[in-house]
Amino acid sequence: MRLVNFQVRKFRNILDSGVIAVDDEVTCLVGMNESGKTAILSALYRLNPVGDAGFNEQQDYPRWLLSRDRRKDLLKEAVPITAEFELDAAEQRLVIDVLGEGVFASETVSLSKRYGDDSTFWDFEHDGQTAVENLLGRSDLRKKTADQFKEVRDLDGIEKVCTALLADSSDGQIEKTTEEVTRIRSELATLPGGVAATTWGVIVATLQPHLPSFFYFSDYSQLDGRIDVSALAEANTEVGSSPAQTARALLRLAETTPAALADDDYEDRKAELEAVGHELTSEVFNYWKQNKNLRVQFDIDRKIEVAETYAQNLEVKKTYLEIRVEDTRHAFTNNFSQRSSGFRWFFSFLAAFTEFESRKEPVVVLLDEPGMTLHGRAQADFLQFINERLAEAVQVIYTTHSPFMVETDKIHRVRIVEDGGPDQGATVTQEALEVREGSLFPLQAALGYDIAQHLFIGSTNLLVEGPSDFVYLDALSRRLTDLGRTGLDEKWRVLPAGGASNIPAFVSLMGQNLDVTVLVDSGTEGADRLDKAVDAARLKRERIIQVSEITGNKHSDVEDMFEIGDYLTLFNKAFSKSIAEADLGPGDRIVKRLEKPYKAFRHHAPADALLRHPDLLDGLGDATLDRFEKLFERINSTLD
Repeated sequence: MRLVNFQVRKFRNILDSGVIAVDDEVTCLVGMNESGKTAILSALYRLNPVGDAGFNEQQDYPRWLLSRDRRKDLLKEAVPITAEFELDAAEQRLVIDVLGEGVFASETVSLSKRYGDDSTFWDFEHDGQTAVENLLGRSDLRKKTADQFKEVRDLDGIEKVCTALLADSSDGQIEKTTEEVTRIRSELATLPGGVAATTWGVIVATLQPHLPSFFYFSDYSQLDGRIDVSALAEANTEVGSSPAQTARALLRLAETTPAALADDDYEDRKAELEAVGHELTSEVFNYWKQNKNLRVQFDIDRKIEVAETYAQNLEVKKTYLEIRVEDTRHAFTNNFSQRSSGFRWFFSFLAAFTEFESRKEPVVVLLDEPGMTLHGRAQADFLQFINERLAEAVQVIYTTHSPFMVETDKIHRVRIVEDGGPDQGATVTQEALEVREGSLFPLQAALGYDIAQHLFIGSTNLLVEGPSDFVYLDALSRRLTDLGRTGLDEKWRVLPAGGASNIPAFVSLMGQNLDVTVLVDSGTEGADRLDKAVDAARLKRERIIQVSEITGNKHSDVEDMFEIGDYLTLFNKAFSKSIAEADLGPGDRIVKRLEKPYKAFRHHAPADALLRHPDLLDGLGDATLDRFEKLFERINSTLD
């Protein structure tokens, strides 16, 4: 069962989060401090937690509503968490194998919990009467016997009819009836709940083992530099529950045991310790790139300690595992606990979470502000670990307000959390234009950092006005390439300038040593100002491309590269409208023609619709594809 989405309501500072879509692998919740990110993870964790965690109305219900809603008896109606899970074909088959065809055809199930009740409520479509018919069909009944069950609507009604059949003194063939009832009861006995089974209960019991557990991590258990080996054998088995458990995970990662490390034979013990150090150094430094000159070493320290008892003092031989780190650059070693907090956190995290790679049961991992002690580049290394290792085994949902924990090439994974105050509470959205600037800052910073990192790497830069231009060029280039036609040359690095008026400043910033081609709408202020860049010898005139060169119209936006019908398809998809060409105002620019009857609209929305629904590319007409191919040929011709 895979988590598809969830919704939090009436929990802490959340009134209604809205439906939060969950990515198949990794989902990132971004927001300011105190925005509600932790509350969202906490509510989800309580749906099926590892350990004991339930909803407490006194502690978790929104405080400013608690007294009022208690007087109105509304608390029992509150549903703080609802989640939808998708079943794979094998899980659906399990239900069919138990209850037969036609009983349960749903591909998803919904689960929820309430205040004051630890029960999990399952919701799905099912047909109890078909379940009855399937079970009776397997029992080889005479028609007159089967007819007695026609009014039975669910499995739990079968036993009542069976009892009545056996008590019927007028039945002249009671022996055969008894045999039939025995067969029916035998079929019921194979179901969870037996003769009291309901169709709903059987489906829940069948799917329950496949429901993911939620592991919530906020205060990670870091490794100690000195570990009592004897304590490792007694450590709690719950992941991340203690430093000792993390140490056990560390040894499992290195495929060794406390007993092997405590071997009495010096050579055997030393060989095991060196093998462990080599294995873990290799594992850790696949992802820790901040200092490649470190080597993890293990040693054993044995001490005789006195244990005081009520009768006598006993000498106890203690074995300690010492974790040390060698710095080959500065030629010294020190205890693991003396290394930077970032390195210790990263090392401990890797040790603990590699546990999930070998686990059989389904798991969703919830990480609250992970890696905050790490340097920005180390946070990127940590994300690499999540993507390459952790997400391969489990679904991951994490919260952050760090721009370095936002992956700009996976922006579809980001959900923005914002607290709208007592009237609205905390909400979650994927729409960047619906939130305040403070909530957007991590995304803006991440995108800005990404642009800064890439701006001067390539020498072939295509500067466009905004993100919509970028989306259109990228999508149409891929479409044409798939069709075996001309798209953008892969050498191009497309950079949105944030508006036509910003383009001259970008050109100036990029300098004379880089190749820059500029694509602008025709008849805009930015296009006129580019003449100054040409006059200053910062830009070659032939590398200024105006959309009008392709459309043939004096005033043209990039949207005019589309046939009117094609662009209206994107517009209608973005705004849930059904506008036809006949509904447009006069003019030769599609954007202006739409604005006249429908007023100003968000120009990025149709591009966003194309980004979210790539199947729209399949419906684009030949004229649109021809124009974009001609544009790409013109752009590619400016390459040196």
